Amino acid sequence: MDKYLEVLNKLQDVFTRAGISTSEIDLPQIVVVGSQSAGKSSVLESIARLNFLPRGGGIVTRRPLILQMIQEKQELEVNGKKYSQWARFLHSEEIFLDPKKICQEITNDTVRVCGNNKGISDKAIHLKLHSISVPSLTLVDLPGLTKIPVGDQPTNISKTIERLVRSYVSKGNSIILAVSPGNVDIANSESLQLAREVDPEGRRTLAVITKCDLMELGRESTALLSGASVDVALGLIGVINRNTSQLAVNLPFYDVLKIEEDYFTTHYDDLFDRMGTQYLTERLSDILIDNVKRSLPSLSEKITNLTRKHKAILDSVGQVSGDPRRELITTIQKFTSALERSINGNYPYPKTVEKKDKDGTIRKVKDEENPVTAGGEIRKVFKLFYKKMGAVKADQGLDDLKTYIKDCGTVDCPLFLQDKLFHALIVRQIRLLDQPLEDAIRECNDCLDGCIDDIAESAIQKYPALAMECVRISKEELQNKATLTRTFLSEYLENECSHVNGDHPEFVDRYAIAGELFKEESVEQAGKDGHGDLNYSHTNKPLVESKLEKIMAKHQYGDTKSAADRENNEAELLQKLIIMYFCIVRSQLNDSAIKTIMRHMVRDLVSTLKATLIMRLYSGEPSSLVIESASTKRRRDASTRMYDALIKAQQLLTTILGVE
Repeated sequence: MDKYLEVLNKLQDVFTRAGISTSEIDLPQIVVVGSQSAGKSSVLESIARLNFLPRGGGIVTRRPLILQMIQEKQELEVNGKKYSQWARFLHSEEIFLDPKKICQEITNDTVRVCGNNKGISDKAIHLKLHSISVPSLTLVDLPGLTKIPVGDQPTNISKTIERLVRSYVSKGNSIILAVSPGNVDIANSESLQLAREVDPEGRRTLAVITKCDLMELGRESTALLSGASVDVALGLIGVINRNTSQLAVNLPFYDVLKIEEDYFTTHYDDLFDRMGTQYLTERLSDILIDNVKRSLPSLSEKITNLTRKHKAILDSVGQVSGDPRRELITTIQKFTSALERSINGNYPYPKTVEKKDKDGTIRKVKDEENPVTAGGEIRKVFKLFYKKMGAVKADQGLDDLKTYIKDCGTVDCPLFLQDKLFHALIVRQIRLLDQPLEDAIRECNDCLDGCIDDIAESAIQKYPALAMECVRISKEELQNKATLTRTFLSEYLENECSHVNGDHPEFVDRYAIAGELFKEESVEQAGKDGHGDLNYSHTNKPLVESKLEKIMAKHQYGDTKSAADRENNEAELLQKLIIMYFCIVRSQLNDSAIKTIMRHMVRDLVSTLKATLIMRLYSGEPSSLVIESASTKRRRDASTRMYDALIKAQQLLTTILGVE
């Protein structure tokens, strides 16, 4: 046997024994596709040189049949009798020597899985056919395509079969053997139509025309068999099915193939060397070997990646521990560590999102394709906070400042504005920032709340009861941290409202604003020191303010400006100063709020959560919390089977082909 076919057969054995579909691994394979009356069974039996498939009306093939033909060098001796052909099923230890018993076992096993009705199953039957007269070859026989249910077939049978067939032919490593009857217009071939959908360029498709002896001889049949009307890269081959009389007398396949050869030689002398079952068998063997060679690098890489994936799954679910208290502490540590790492951006997890179905139903699903981290989600909250803070208008509600100024009484501050008026107005503006702060706390709380749910499900799904308790306690702690954070930020805002810091370094430019408005000599000159640089500080503050008072007094009591101009300037000055001071407070609050939330809601939660969980859960009855879920057991069993099969597959590739 060719070494490439040998490794393919052994890989199929490994995965099938583990209960894993070979289509899931995308092993190279030849998939036989055709309608229920196309003659698939006759083609397969002619290739195998054995009459072993069930026959009848309606759906006969109700499960995929993986047929491994293995060429043997010598006959099998059983009880002193030699056999040139024998078979084994992967689900049975029995050696089948009689073709009728092989046929009966296919029927029996189909009934065991699918029942006595016309149901379809995707669970494959795995049959090894050993023979000294056939080449090594692997074929997958699938249920025949049908458009209209016949007899007691289910009404959705066509969609069910098509879905099953597509799951095989859509794989990149599958060669499509599209079987079409020659006595039906090729344009209506269901197998070729499906092949074109999944293989538009025809690179993976080999067309087979059956019942060629029933075609009307002439140009059309010659054109069809020459491939002129069917565009497939792997070619087109015509064959002749056994007729009813040949089946009735069980005519030996040697004679059947000789009749087929004579027919093509007689009627298609230009094409006969590319027609017939013998040529089809040789062509399929060559195609399969080439396909295995070509797909080997990608197959090896896929097996390696799948091995890592299932190793990670096994590591995540772990093994069953005999010490409940130790398992409880280990699981709590795993959860809190995952939460901390995710906040730091190092533990991505699938986020729960809402998805709208076609019928309008909204359901929550895991977004496996776009994992997130808690840190990334919190950063989104902070970006939204900055946006909301920036959206607060500093001059909101300051449209009628002249009225406020008239009603404020005497003007006794250096800016000719009462301290109480300026203070009252700036406090009102600062309180506009209270809502964005409250939104930030609430949204960060909601974000962490969702992160706790998703990370618990991702990190400690092994123990549902423990996960539920960890989530409950974590959310209680989060609420406490949120309340504390809200208190800190409320006090911070009250501090800003309680005192207006007129000496703030960024607020001293108010004198330059005043001088510009009253269009006198630049007040900035009053603040320049001996080196010519503006240096408004406590050292030269009296000088600057003294100069400003003189300028303002001149305009207040002099006659150079009208009262209306003076009111307009004072209102504009007040507005600009309020905006300036508001922006200073907002800038400081942008920074302080984020730091406060990060410290008291995020960092403090993470730093104390592990100790809190252990203290509250360890003292109870840990054994009731560390009960493994049924889904975890199933997941571990499935991944163990897959992991073991993948390890064996890697060893096979290395041993037989030398692939690392």
